[in-house]
Amino acid sequence: MAAFESLNLFYLSSSSPNPLPFQSPTKLNLQFPISTPKFLLKSHLFTLPIPISTKFHTSVSSTIQQDIITLGEEEEEEKLEGTQKEDNKKKLFVINLPWSLTATDIKNLFGECGTVADVEIIKREDGKRGFAFVTMSSGEEAVAVINKFDSQDLLGRIVKVEYAKKFKKPTPRSPASLRLNETRHKLFVTNLAWKVRATQLKQFFADFHPVTSRVVFSPKGSSAGYGFVSFASKEEAESALSTLNGKELLGRPIILKFDEKCIDKSETNEENPSEEEPAAS
Repeated sequence: MAAFESLNLFYLSSSSPNPLPFQSPTKLNLQFPISTPKFLLKSHLFTLPIPISTKFHTSVSSTIQQDIITLGEEEEEEKLEGTQKEDNKKKLFVINLPWSLTATDIKNLFGECGTVADVEIIKREDGKRGFAFVTMSSGEEAVAVINKFDSQDLLGRIVKVEYAKKFKKPTPRSPASLRLNETRHKLFVTNLAWKVRATQLKQFFADFHPVTSRVVFSPKGSSAGYGFVSFASKEEAESALSTLNGKELLGRPIILKFDEKCIDKSETNEENPSEEEPAAS
């Protein structure tokens, strides 16, 4: 604005027949140098947000670096967990072994699939061998043992081999409470496939919250083709009966009906899954 006023003043001075003694161009020359830098300076400050760009760049770089460090820690944790799981897969849980087998016999038998690091035989209260823990030297050898011996006939008994599980041993129940749970709201299951075991039977009824499940075996160790599943309430048992009767388990349709009788003496040869697999030591 000051520049336009100076130009106007200069024009009036030039057209006047008697010019004033001072020269307006001098004032005009002083105005331009003053006003022009102000405009350029303001424009310069407005168009260069250097501090904002620098902070943004620093923040992004810091975030990326932190993500890389976090990712590295997660990978280390995953590797550690993988190593622990691999060690757990070396230990096997073996049930329904012939009573005549000793630890040496088991070691020699499973030694056909690799190196046996340890054999631990667990006996029942009556002194009979119930099951055993067998530790192989590698996970691959453990897989070979499962593939070769699981569900195979060994001296007249069907041997079950699976990975040992890590969990707390359940609190022992009194014989009276165990008998009560097994006789109330119990279903009699027939037409079972010979490969069906108590854990599989219990899993088949899992949606109805079974308390115990049993598969009956003959004195020779082979499946008798029937078993029992008990429930905490009559409603759960009835629901399981109406839903699963006639459904296939390992390729065979099972037949269900209520069983109100006491536990038969023949169940002394049953596999007892209500006592969940003991914790591997």
